[in-house]
Formats: sequence, C-alpha cells, structure tokens
Amino acid sequence: MRNRLGAMGFLLGALLLAACSQDAVKPKVSIASPQDGATVNQASITVQGTAQDNVRVARLTYQLNGGTEQNVSITPGPSVNFSFSLTLQERENTLVVNAYDPSGNKGSATLRVTYNPQTIHTLSGYVVSENAGGPVASSALKLYRGGTLVAATTTASDGSFTFTKLAPGVYRLEAQKPGMAGSFVEGIRVPEMASITLIQKPAFDATATTTPPTLLITQDGTQPLEERIFINTIPFRVQVDATKDYVRPMRYIYVALGRTPGAAFITASATWNRPIFTDTEDTGNQTLSGSYVAGFGSAQGERVYLEVVAYDFNQNRSHYILPVNFINTNTAQENTVQAPTQVAATAITLTQAVGFYSTKAPAKVQVPVAKGEMGEITLDPLAVPEGSNLYVEVRWCYTDTNASARPFAFDIERSTDGTNWTRVGTVGGGASASCPTNPFDRPFYFRDASPDLTPGQTYQYRVVARGTNRAESEPSSTTPLPPFFAPLLSPADESVGVSKTPNFTIGHPQLQIGADGAAYNLVLWDTLTGDGVAWQTLGGYGLLVEFGTEDNGIPQGEAKVYGYHPGTGNVVIFTDTAGLLDPNRPNRVPVDVAQGQVTLPYNFDGLAQLPELQALRTYAWQLYVSYAYKYEGNRIAAYSVQTWPSCTPFIRISRPGTQVFDFTTGE
Repeated sequence: MRNRLGAMGFLLGALLLAACSQDAVKPKVSIASPQDGATVNQASITVQGTAQDNVRVARLTYQLNGGTEQNVSITPGPSVNFSFSLTLQERENTLVVNAYDPSGNKGSATLRVTYNPQTIHTLSGYVVSENAGGPVASSALKLYRGGTLVAATTTASDGSFTFTKLAPGVYRLEAQKPGMAGSFVEGIRVPEMASITLIQKPAFDATATTTPPTLLITQDGTQPLEERIFINTIPFRVQVDATKDYVRPMRYIYVALGRTPGAAFITASATWNRPIFTDTEDTGNQTLSGSYVAGFGSAQGERVYLEVVAYDFNQNRSHYILPVNFINTNTAQENTVQAPTQVAATAITLTQAVGFYSTKAPAKVQVPVAKGEMGEITLDPLAVPEGSNLYVEVRWCYTDTNASARPFAFDIERSTDGTNWTRVGTVGGGASASCPTNPFDRPFYFRDASPDLTPGQTYQYRVVARGTNRAESEPSSTTPLPPFFAPLLSPADESVGVSKTPNFTIGHPQLQIGADGAAYNLVLWDTLTGDGVAWQTLGGYGLLVEFGTEDNGIPQGEAKVYGYHPGTGNVVIFTDTAGLLDPNRPNRVPVDVAQGQVTLPYNFDGLAQLPELQALRTYAWQLYVSYAYKYEGNRIAAYSVQTWPSCTPFIRISRPGTQVFDFTTGE
C-alpha cells in the first residue's frame, strides 16, 4: 500500500512538472502613461500600466535606453498594476517594460518619450480692436525673445493665434496690418503667461509710421524698476525714447498694478485708482501708493505686475509688463472677513466707441433697474479704455463695519460656466453700512473693460473678500447686448408738407439684438430760431417699449408701452395689446411688432395738448434718449445705449453719431 501511494505521488509530481514545462504563453504588458511619442518638460516621470498572464506575473523589470534591467516592486498575480518613477535623459528615451511568469516567459512593451525642457510651452490669445472686442483678422504677428525672432504667424478670422514649442523666457509680441496702427506687448513671461490679449487699433493716418513708441521705465530716470523690492510705495518714471520712431504728439500714458499678466486695465473704483498722463513724453518722478496699490502685495512680499500702456497720435500702442516684488504692511491682511453681498453685474454697451481721456463728464440717466422700479445709472465715458464700447459694472455691498472684519482687498472673478473662475481685477477692501436697493447706488464697484468681452455671451461675476481668509459672494450674471441703433423713419429727412401735429415713427430693433425692451424720448426744435429744446416727447415721458419675450413676461407678438410720470414717478400704461395690466387694451402709442416699429404721437388723448407747429417752418427731430435693456430675472442686467441726455443744456448731436431729420410743415 505504501509503495502504491508513493508511486501515485511521483506520477502526480511528474504531471505537474510536465504541465509547468509546457506553459509557453507570454505575459502581456500595457503602458497607460505616458503615451508613446510624448514630449515632457520634467526629467522625472511616473510610468503606469498593467501586466497580465495566464498563470501569474511573477516579476516585473524595466530597461531605459538599453541599460540593465531594474526590478519593479509588485505583488505577483494573474493581473498586476504597476507604477514606478525614473529619470529621463535630455533627448528621446526608449523604455522597455518586461513581465515574467513562473516558467520564465517574458512579455514586453516599448515606449518612446522625449525629455526637452525647452520646447513644450504654448502661448495663445487674441488680437482685438474695438466695438466690444472686435477681432483683428490677418494681422501679422512676430514673437521675439531677447531680440531674436523665434516665431511668426497670422491671426485667424476670430483674431486668435497660437505659438507652440516655446522655451521658458521673456517675450515680445508685435502686430502689424495694413490700415492698422502698430502694437506690441513687451514682457510676456512663458510659461507663467499662457495667454495674452493684444489690442490693435485702426491707424489715424495710414500713411504715417506704425511703429509704436519705445518707453524707458525706471524708478527715477536712472535706477531700474523691474524685479526690484518695494515696500508700500512704488516709484516710477516713464519716458518716451525720442530717438526712436513714433508719431508725435503722444496721446497718453497710463500705469496700473495688476495680478493678471496682460489683462485689460480698469478705471477708478470706490477703493482703487491709477494715474493717467496725457499729452506728455515724460511723466516725471511719480509714485504708486495709497489707493494706487490698495489690495495688492502682502506682508511677506508678492510678485505683482506693473503695466504701462502708451498711445501715440497714430494710435500705435506700446504695452509693457514689469514684475516687481511688493510688500504691503496694511494690517487688514490679518482680518477675518465675510462674503460680500448684493453683487450685481450690469453690462453697458455704447453704440459709439468712447475714450477715457475725454473731458466729458458722466451722464446720469433715469432708467428702469428692475420690473416696476426706476433708478439712476451713471453712463461714464471714462469707464472703458479708449476705443472700446463695452464694459461690465460690478457693484456690491460689504456691511460689516467692524475694524477687525474690514477686507484687505476685493478680488473680482469672472466665469462663463459657473465652475471655472478667472480673476479679472483686484481693488482695495472697504466696508459701509449702506446697501441701497438700486444696484448703481451700492458703495463698492469695479468696471471690467476686458477687450474679450463679447455680446451674447453670458458671464457670471463674483466678488471675493480677502483678509486672513477668503470669502466668496454669490454670483451675478449678465449677458451684454450688441450696439443698439433705432432708425428714424417718419417724418423723413428733408420731407415737406408735413402735418403741423405730426406723429413720429422710429424703428424698434429690440428683438433683433436679443433685448427685452427699449426706451425712447424725442427732442424737437425750431431750426429758424435755433431755440434750445422746444419739446420733448409726450410732455417729458420716457417711453419704455417692450415686444413680447420670455423674460419680460409679455406673450409673443404682443407689446406694452409705458412710462413714468415726470412729476410723480408713477407708471402710466399707454399701450397694452395683451391686456396684461389694463384690460381695456389701450393703444395710444401704436406699435407694429411684425415690422419692428413704434409711433410716438404728437398729441393723443390723456396728456396735455401741445400747440400746433407753425406752417411752412423747418423743424429738426432726433432721439434724445434711446437705449435697449435686458432682464436677468427681475433685475435689468444689461443696457445698450444709443444716445442719452448731455449733462449740459442740449447740444445738437452730429449726424454721424445719431440721426437728425429735418422736415418742413405744410400750410
């Protein structure tokens, strides 16, 4: 019996040995990352993958560039996940990963990875001109590093461009295009700055030079400023190099601090400011301190960017970005802050580009700010960079006035998806117990004049209070409207035999631009006497005309016209084709929704009767107030302004800006 069992054991062992010796299946190796053919900028990489075998993976090794095999620590099994690190050589590297089973079968996978720290960075962006960030297509771009041309390209139809395989360093980007002024940005840091927006404006004189002015930026005319350390105050002096080509006289030079390299400049806020120098080639010795540096730097020192922009008379643009290390000893950095409240973002589009160096004062206009509520908005031509016509005004409250809760800074962040946020500006912190209902009366504000703002794109804004902690507000959204232009239709220009009590018909393109309503008021004067404002439409009423949209609550194809009594401020319904507010469905201000027109009567029942115009007399009429608006919930979050009252006695606006129609009455 014992001999029989021994024989059976010997036979079983022989069978097992035969089975093992017959296993010829190789393990399979799969490398998940990095990808074959990849280029990386780090010498050290992590290799990850899987090895499998019909019996088990007993051992794993790798060979780099034909060297000796290096063991990789694994837990043997039929399927093994592996991960190990290695150091590449600065060239193309060949990596082989080997897996062995108990029978000695070997399976391998090969990977080629190039380590090149100099050629993997990308710089992209847009070239824009004006009119709400209009793109500049076919602009010739040249990218320099240390005075050496390293790449060239041409902007696409949307103004976009991309440079790839750039070495780390400091770059200069130049743009040239026939009919356009020259433009450059100096001080683009790669890879810190992955994108840049370059502004290139039409040339004032296409035959003049398009070479932008060269600036000398120092602390005091001699000492360098870039990469220096400053405490609470930054001295600077900007001089135009008169030995280089540009078009005299200089229009202006402006200087500002910013954390977002290459970002657009902002105008003065309630707690922050920046200097502007007009008609000069030398700013003289200046300093940034107080409100000019509010919210920037830190007690330990922070790298911030001094940005200097200059335009010469031909609109040639120079933009310099200079890093400095800024120490700010403001003790508010140690405060514990709360989230700002009542954030309201409102987009404002102007039909014409304006200039912030203009001397024209802001105009205050009565507008609806919510359904059934009027307020006053300040339309400020100083709110946007020269040549632009779109900005977003962000207003908010911070009502905790305790000294220990006052924020050091407010960061304004923007998003297009509500998830990914980009800081578009920083202003100094502050607190106020006041928080008015009208958004335009709220104490803190920031105007985002970034050149990439686009009509029809919905943006979300939030405000972050910063002290020793970070507190984010609830977001507020706005969708900028495109420029608005309501054409005058009747009485036609230079028409004769017009009634002495004429009705005035204007185009109402609200639906065409995606608005929920528009406001109008007319002005009429006697061209013979040259009297000032002889009459305003409907005794001073500003008429709000709304064709049906989903957001204004009016059925499609219907319309409502209403105004605010100039004395009491009460709402008066003139037209309500759907009978939403007045079941009598009045139609005292006729509308034609299909044609997109509204007719403003000279006289109609319910208002004071105006005297007839004189016979055979020439009069002129134009829009005194004209703007479109869009709701965001109950609040109006976007305006597109064609024209608004001057802050001085009425001055006739030239025909290129807004239509002025002359007509002559009959007998």
